[in-house]
Amino acid sequence: MGELRHTMASMVGHVQRAQAEGLTYRHALTEGQEAERTRIAHELHDETIQSLIAVAQGIELGLNWLEHDPDRAKSMLSAARAQAVESVENLRRMIADLRPPALEELGIVAALQLLASQNRGLHVQVNVSGDARRLEEQQELTLFRVAQEAARNAQRHGNARRISLELDFHAADVQIAITDDGLGFTPPPTLDGLAQTEKFGLLGMKERVEQLHGTLHVVSEPGKGTRVHVKLPLDPIAQPTEKVRDPVCGAAIEPRHAFGSVVYEEFRYYFCCPVCQGAFQAQPSLYVRNAASNE
Repeated sequence: MGELRHTMASMVGHVQRAQAEGLTYRHALTEGQEAERTRIAHELHDETIQSLIAVAQGIELGLNWLEHDPDRAKSMLSAARAQAVESVENLRRMIADLRPPALEELGIVAALQLLASQNRGLHVQVNVSGDARRLEEQQELTLFRVAQEAARNAQRHGNARRISLELDFHAADVQIAITDDGLGFTPPPTLDGLAQTEKFGLLGMKERVEQLHGTLHVVSEPGKGTRVHVKLPLDPIAQPTEKVRDPVCGAAIEPRHAFGSVVYEEFRYYFCCPVCQGAFQAQPSLYVRNAASNE
């Protein structure tokens, strides 16, 4: 009975600690969401809206000067156009942060390369090995968000100067490793303790990965940088042995050499390149009808 009481007390302690960690994480998640909404609202108000107001005023002044001072009107309208273009670029940047177009249209490899090019003041190198191909939408999004968050942490908290993104494709899984030369830290014995150390970014990565039945490992030491490694299992797909036709361009390809594939209405379609796959994903019904009419 004494041992039972001791065991029960220990279990209660574990449950209470898990509940406290979960509550802390939920509060941090809510605060993070509100902070992100506030940041977006401020950017839209302070940059985009103010810029569009200035564009409207510039156009109005240009129209007023059009008859009496054409040169001044032309100069004002040119300035308004330049400011409008800048506003469009700011909006594109915000949209890319929320949902990078390259990820949806070209896949995880192109999205990581774009992420590397956008990190100013930080050298980011992308290495891809294995048979690079398109993955399921949630798998690509998870890999991208993990790389994005790890790079952001390395720059903001680790003062890193160099980051290496290694994406490795295997038949049964895909792996990504993000290694930086930053300050590093002492990880908890298990990743479940990340909430106690307020490493909510890593905890968010862990939850994303585990939702897809993957694993995440963090290796770090103070002064020796950090390495985040993720492994996502891929469902084996029974591929046809004969050649199939790309529904977009009509090219005959072997399924095992296809760039990628997409399941639409319980049928799998194979593609020769990212352009064809992106076009199909944008209007699948159109290309399915064309493929059926050509048979």
